Amino acid sequence: MRRLAILMRHWRNSPPLQHLGVSLLGGLGLLLVVAVCTATFGRVEGEEFSPHTFQRRRFRYVEIPLLGIQVTPIDRQGTTNDLERYLRLLPSVVQSPVSKRWDLVRVKRVGQDWEEDDGLILCMYLDALDAEGQLHWYTWSQQHPKLAAELWPVVQQLAQNQMYVLVPVAFRLATTTSDATHLGSLLKASLASEYLNLAIASRNINQHQQALQWIKNGLEIDPENQDLLQEQARSLRDKAGATTSPLDARD
Repeated sequence: MRRLAILMRHWRNSPPLQHLGVSLLGGLGLLLVVAVCTATFGRVEGEEFSPHTFQRRRFRYVEIPLLGIQVTPIDRQGTTNDLERYLRLLPSVVQSPVSKRWDLVRVKRVGQDWEEDDGLILCMYLDALDAEGQLHWYTWSQQHPKLAAELWPVVQQLAQNQMYVLVPVAFRLATTTSDATHLGSLLKASLASEYLNLAIASRNINQHQQALQWIKNGLEIDPENQDLLQEQARSLRDKAGATTSPLDARD
């Protein structure tokens, strides 16, 4: 204890420049630790998909671990595959979008597993290989152009609405028929039914605006679906009733 007291007294009586020097050394040491940790554990990589243009790209950058502060520019590299390039040539799929959104497919940080987002659902179909190692849906689209003309615009619409969870329904239906007209009807009826169920569930918990959004999305696929139109009218009535105050009701 006596030795510690002597050291403390010596520190208090030492010149200010010595204090400054020690502080600088401490700051430099801290910066060195942060730099080493950032270089070792701060690498971030991932993949994104644009539902408006059917393009894909990888990205990577460096951030300060734990704080999540980005310290390097984002490096991006296109990874669009042959199927996506083929779909970009179809006028019914890619049409000079007004806006271009990139949805996260997956992201990974050092020492962690991949964090997967809903965009991965569609990308798994885009990357699916057949027994010959070829892109399955690329080959299928070339062999069945009329079916492809029904399938891909619907898939894109689901992706643009960020309804990737319904994409498997569309691909499953595409394997059930060889008639393009029948496939178009199946896609409309099945997806409209999915949206209708979502709308009813939202209305039942008084989320009327969300219910109307589900209905809007469903009508984009099947504009004349009577069940959706009836549910739309009911949701509008319920929304209007929910916004009426008790005082207005008495008046």
